[in-house]
Amino acid sequence: MRSMDSSVKRVLRLTAVALLVSGARPAAAQEMMAPPADEAARAGHLLRRATFGPRPEDMDRVVSMGRAAWLERQLHPDRIADDLVDARLVPLNSTRMPMAELYEQFLPPQQLQRQLMQQMDPAMAGRRPDSMPPRNQLPPEIRMQLQQRSPQRLLADFVNAKLIRSVHTERQLEEVMTDFWFNHFNVFFGKNNARYMVADYEREAIRPHVFGKFEDMLMATAKHPAMLFYLDNWTSVAPDSMRAFDPQQAQLAGRIGSLTPQQRDQLVRTGRITRGQLEQLERMQMNGTLQQQRGRGRGLNENYARELMELHTLGVDGGYTQQDVIEVARALTGWSFVPLQQGQRGRAGQRQGRPARGRGGRGAILPVFRQPQPGEFVFNELGHDRGEKVILGQKFPGRGIREGETVIRMLAHHPSTAHFLATKLVERFVSDTPDPAFVEELAQVFLETDGDLREVTRTLFSSERFYEPAVIGAKVKTPFELVVSSLRATRAEFAGSRRIMETLRSMGHLPYNEPAPTGFPASSEDWVNSGAMLARMNFALDLAGGRVDGVRVDPARLTGSANLRAQPATALTDALAALMPGIDTRKLEEVIRADAAAQTDNAAPRARFARATGLALGSPEFQKR
Repeated sequence: MRSMDSSVKRVLRLTAVALLVSGARPAAAQEMMAPPADEAARAGHLLRRATFGPRPEDMDRVVSMGRAAWLERQLHPDRIADDLVDARLVPLNSTRMPMAELYEQFLPPQQLQRQLMQQMDPAMAGRRPDSMPPRNQLPPEIRMQLQQRSPQRLLADFVNAKLIRSVHTERQLEEVMTDFWFNHFNVFFGKNNARYMVADYEREAIRPHVFGKFEDMLMATAKHPAMLFYLDNWTSVAPDSMRAFDPQQAQLAGRIGSLTPQQRDQLVRTGRITRGQLEQLERMQMNGTLQQQRGRGRGLNENYARELMELHTLGVDGGYTQQDVIEVARALTGWSFVPLQQGQRGRAGQRQGRPARGRGGRGAILPVFRQPQPGEFVFNELGHDRGEKVILGQKFPGRGIREGETVIRMLAHHPSTAHFLATKLVERFVSDTPDPAFVEELAQVFLETDGDLREVTRTLFSSERFYEPAVIGAKVKTPFELVVSSLRATRAEFAGSRRIMETLRSMGHLPYNEPAPTGFPASSEDWVNSGAMLARMNFALDLAGGRVDGVRVDPARLTGSANLRAQPATALTDALAALMPGIDTRKLEEVIRADAAAQTDNAAPRARFARATGLALGSPEFQKR
């Protein structure tokens, strides 16, 4: 980090102290901020928690239409036009590409280099990877392709798309809750092929369900290849299921297509194979995945089952045992997906067959099944544990995919799940020390509405407990919230920025980049330390000073006047009111004016105003929410 002058260091020290107090003692933080208990203060509090930061027009809208009406509108994002965001996302076409296409286009660097070199010179096909020329000796067109099609470019597209949505969308509550639920069901971009699945995971498994039923979101995440791959459930099979690929069975699988319907029925009647396994073998034989399945899966994997119970539903104190984890893992054996590499050229468009009854004869193979697409969920009957299980005292008889789905539904509606989710919501949006009464209020709504997340969210942001004085301004913005709220407050023009990605990475909050299944922390104290405060202040000063690539901040949009010299007395007051609507900034204004008076340079009014804006963005008043 670069050095700073003494006046900025003084502001930085005050900010660090204020935020550390805020994270440790909500009541003390309230004394420092002390917003008046009026409707404007409540509107500002709602906007700082239910959006990524208020703009002055947002404040005016909430006060004029009322908090309840504003919240109701946000709870139905489909009724809010968002054409501006859609237009800004058009250049980031990778965020809309199918997973298999991403897999082909954004290969690991060495693999992509080898592919490009072979396309240029077929004689390179037989060369070993370590014999390829170094990057600086490659032809310019290949170097450009390596840069444009690297996995890091893919991450940049995903992060910038998230930033664009968070900054510009009018569907703010949907975006905030999508961020919360993705973090709850966290998947790590950096785990090999997960990088090709993350965008689809957020788009298909998270976003459509943030105001729907929790059960639907839980099921969608459980079946999505991103979660199956990240927590290894796609390779989890019953310990003895590989007997289907013993030499005798493998030989049988290899000639399934030549068996008559009578021979297939005989196999089922003699118990050598179940009807479901027979159908599975026929499907695998038709789509060419049989050989891949033979080399995959070595037994039971408990990773997903454990996180499903501990992090996604019941919580660590949810009343389950290690044996329950094992039994859930057994129930979810065979839950897998079609590998992405099947999307490579020459594999698409194949038809898949299955045994069908009817005119074709009993068990005849007819091409009536759609070919599963790369990345699509599939249930592997051959790898499923068909034995009886007992989970949380309830028996499950081992009935294929329905067994796992029943387990998911049971966990989704369990009282411990309601309590655990309510606790996480209160911790994230209300207080680092969740009020047990508020937790119980949300948990009851969850149970009474069958896990309706729209009703739970409505209660969260409309309850009187949400507006208690002790929780207003008592939390510290995460680095992502700080960056986005700064861009929103300054009305910045933003279309993607490498510097912002570097800032978020250095502060430990780069989206999609948290390796742990727990996701990023929600507690303020996890984000407050001297290094983090310096990084925040550096970013604030650079943003206001126009030193962040891909971002343009116009001071006139803060004051309403392009002529700062003509209104030197009111420009700062107006800007602070625009940056922090509903907050008393008189003391902050005194500090910033004192800093301005201490400056001895002859900087232009615009540069002085930019410095004042940066100090405001780095202040405790702005960084608390």
